[in-house]
Amino acid sequence: MTDNIFRPHYSITDSIPWALEAIERQSWLIENMLLMPKHEAWLRREVKVGRASATTRIEGAEMDEAAVGKLLNRRSGSKLTDDERANINAIDAYEFIDFVSDQTDIPIDELAIRQLNRYFMSGFAEALTPGVYRRGENRIGSYAPPNQGDVPGLMQSFALWLREDSGLHPVLKSGIAHIHMVAVHPFWDGNGRTARGLATLLLQRSGFGFKKLLSLEAGLFGVRSEYFAAIERTLGAEFSPEYDAASWLEFYTLAVKADADRLTAGLTDWRRMMDDLYAGGQEVGLSPRQMDGRMYAVRAGEMTRSDYIDVTGTSPGTASRDLANLVARGLLVAEGKTRSRVYYPARPKSEAGTNQGGEQLSPIEGGAD
Repeated sequence: MTDNIFRPHYSITDSIPWALEAIERQSWLIENMLLMPKHEAWLRREVKVGRASATTRIEGAEMDEAAVGKLLNRRSGSKLTDDERANINAIDAYEFIDFVSDQTDIPIDELAIRQLNRYFMSGFAEALTPGVYRRGENRIGSYAPPNQGDVPGLMQSFALWLREDSGLHPVLKSGIAHIHMVAVHPFWDGNGRTARGLATLLLQRSGFGFKKLLSLEAGLFGVRSEYFAAIERTLGAEFSPEYDAASWLEFYTLAVKADADRLTAGLTDWRRMMDDLYAGGQEVGLSPRQMDGRMYAVRAGEMTRSDYIDVTGTSPGTASRDLANLVARGLLVAEGKTRSRVYYPARPKSEAGTNQGGEQLSPIEGGAD
């Protein structure tokens, strides 16, 4: 144990201020973009699924977002695969992160970090001791983390730094927290997921929350080779309290900027699509409920009756009638029977012109995930 506070070592490279300025501009745009609360909730659902899928795939899991989305209503069961369990855990962890982000009276400290790891590793082998600091050596590839006996003191000094109000830019603080969690590797397993979750929590608690719609995890999965290389370049072969985080921060700030750029473009497309679909729905006499259902189907690429009920808050009977009406109008295409039926978006004749085949619409590209 030590009373010494963690002091990171880094310099500010030329690209970091430029990236931070761009992130600040995009953050302002997102925070001032008008979104209906119910639509924002849909987008956050997508982000939650995207974060879970990405953070587990970084670690070698194989389930994509479509597969993970189907786990939202299957949160327990004895027949879960390891991939399914890891993704359900990640969904739970990001729900915890979103909750704690708004609770400023809850400190981001050792307890919060340990709880994060507990969420990510719940249900796996007890020998992995979720939420408990490792008691043994844990070599990761060619990297040797600090001795087990040093972990409690390192984490205590790290927690003191996390709670310190030093005026450090929140994006830099988030990035330093990520790399230091990986450097210390305090748990037997789930350290990478915990580090990414902690980085997201710090961003959302700061003025750079992006309405909880930024998926840092999905961005890192997209450049995972460069992500791993940046970590290895920064930490070297073994832990040193003097490691220089400059090259990591350069990578991290550029990665956050790229994520923010994608989010802004995606939400701009979302608003355009929303306006077009509402206008088209009014022209053909759809109810607001049906317009919401169709919008959800276009955004997600497909929809079940259960999805329609969740989105519109209507009864099963009304949902069935609404969906049958949307199919009859040529706005949705149904496949399957009864409870297993899936609905796909299709252009109405008034929108498709001479196309009589019900051309299918694809989900918006460049979205929040």
